Amino acid sequence: MNFHDKKEIPPKYIYLFMTVICFILLLFSVVFKNKFAALQTVTSAVIIPMQSGINEVGSSLYNRMVEHKDKNTLLQENEELTAKLNEYSAEIKKNEQENYELKRLQELLNLQEQYVEYNTIGARVIATDSTNWFHTFVIDKGQEDGVQVGCNILAGSGLAGIVTEVGKNYAKVRAIIDDNCSVSATISGTESLCTVSGDLSSIKDGYINVGYINKEITIEEGAELVTSHVSNKFLPGLLIGYISDVKMDSNNLTQSAKCLPVVDFKNLQEVLVILDLKANYKTNSENKNIYDSIQNSKVGSSEAVNDDSTDESTETNTSAEAGSSTETEPSTEDDSEQTTESHSGEEE
Repeated sequence: MNFHDKKEIPPKYIYLFMTVICFILLLFSVVFKNKFAALQTVTSAVIIPMQSGINEVGSSLYNRMVEHKDKNTLLQENEELTAKLNEYSAEIKKNEQENYELKRLQELLNLQEQYVEYNTIGARVIATDSTNWFHTFVIDKGQEDGVQVGCNILAGSGLAGIVTEVGKNYAKVRAIIDDNCSVSATISGTESLCTVSGDLSSIKDGYINVGYINKEITIEEGAELVTSHVSNKFLPGLLIGYISDVKMDSNNLTQSAKCLPVVDFKNLQEVLVILDLKANYKTNSENKNIYDSIQNSKVGSSEAVNDDSTDESTETNTSAEAGSSTETEPSTEDDSEQTTESHSGEEE
């Protein structure tokens, strides 16, 4: 028998036959309900557990399919949300950086307005030493921008350092915290001079040293410390920091203290360069430092007194010279006459 010659029944006829059988059985179960009760019981005992198992398997497969689909959906959503979160995080960091830079530039602008009487130019720190402290650093402005050796550098709220070397488009700066830096300063509310000395070991604790303070001076905690008018390198009136921990020295002749600088020497990015040099500074400018503001009322009278005293001293010196030249011979004659008389007396 050749199986290839056997005709196959189309599936649609099989489905139709099964449907008719199911319909007939359903009809018999309704019409002859009482007669098929025993058969229904047996069928239920066999079919229901199988149906439950099939339902459980089907439900399990369906749930797994749903979970797999939900998992893929959640993974995709998670990736999208992660990408958006990274994008938002980058924007937030960018905004924070811009706000931080804006804050620094605002401080620099406020500093420029505070010292508006000086010619200034902004600069960015482009290099520093190998330590955590900016005790020497390089800025991106040089000779082409008018920067010279001796130019004072401002940052934060006050004095940061001084230019020690200048190139065409760069300049090297020594900060006031450097061991080799010393600044003549004045304490606000007094006319007393003192010296601020850089010390890298002290700045680690947040301060620099102040020495040679007159022992007679009473200093309040938190008094401002500014550059003095007698400094040969630093312009007067530049804020250095605030005084703390004043104590008498062991020699009982001077006092020493700590200065909390107004510049953050761990984070220097932008600075303000004063193009004016101390050598060209004139002390008759108004309100350039505390000393000038204290002595402002005395400047006019002092200059007048100095001019008058100069004129008087000149006239006195001239008169004295004239008098001495005209009276020299008479005094000699008097001395000779007295000598002659004394000699004659002796002889008598």
